[in-house]
Amino acid sequence: MIVFWSILMKAVTGLVIGFSIGMTGIGGGILVLPALVILFGMSPTMAVGTANLYAFLTKIYAAYHHWQQKTIAVRICTCFLAGAVPATLVVAYTINWYVGTLTSDPVAQSDMQDGLKQFIGALILVTAVFILWDFNVKRKQKEETTTALQTAMQRNDYRQITVAITLGAMVGGLIAATSVGGGVVLIPLLIIVFGLSPVLTVGSSIFIGSILTFLSSAVYATGDQLDWTTGVIMAAGAFVGVPLGTRMSKKIKGMTLQFI
Repeated sequence: MIVFWSILMKAVTGLVIGFSIGMTGIGGGILVLPALVILFGMSPTMAVGTANLYAFLTKIYAAYHHWQQKTIAVRICTCFLAGAVPATLVVAYTINWYVGTLTSDPVAQSDMQDGLKQFIGALILVTAVFILWDFNVKRKQKEETTTALQTAMQRNDYRQITVAITLGAMVGGLIAATSVGGGVVLIPLLIIVFGLSPVLTVGSSIFIGSILTFLSSAVYATGDQLDWTTGVIMAAGAFVGVPLGTRMSKKIKGMTLQFI
């Protein structure tokens, strides 16, 4: 009976977060990570690996739906991935290598896990503050700033590519280290810097995130920092939530979707 309730809890958690991913592109890390650590008692590194597995399994399904609906900006995604893929692999490998060197020193390993937990907590807090600021900043000021950035990007193709690769490397490193960034960090960047519509932004962030979380979870799996059972059960629940969220994103107005 305990096993049944554990499976049910993981499936329902995956469903709810999957709905968020399908509708907004957010949820692969910023919602999953606290759930894994707080609800299921995982260590931070195990939670990061499992969160990336869950995010991949759910985002790849959502990416398929968005690809069918033609809501992915392929060119910008390609530029982002040029910087994000190498950064993801390097950071994920470095973390797993370092954890492996601490297996014979429980105290050092505990300190490392605590430090990572604090860093992730601070990142989630800063991200939440940024989201609130981004939404509450004066609309006129935001539009003027966004228009200026977009104009600069459009006038200089080389600049657009360089910025996309640089930002991609930053997002890729965050995803590999914390599983946070594929939605909650990337989405504001795509809207503000490149001027994508909310729907195109959601589809593009999911497409980019599906690739980066696959690479990151693969590296974490080689370091035994991944709970396959939990990740798969939560993803099974997400298979119900993701398509519901994806359909909902097409029905909601742009500003409302950005607020959500």
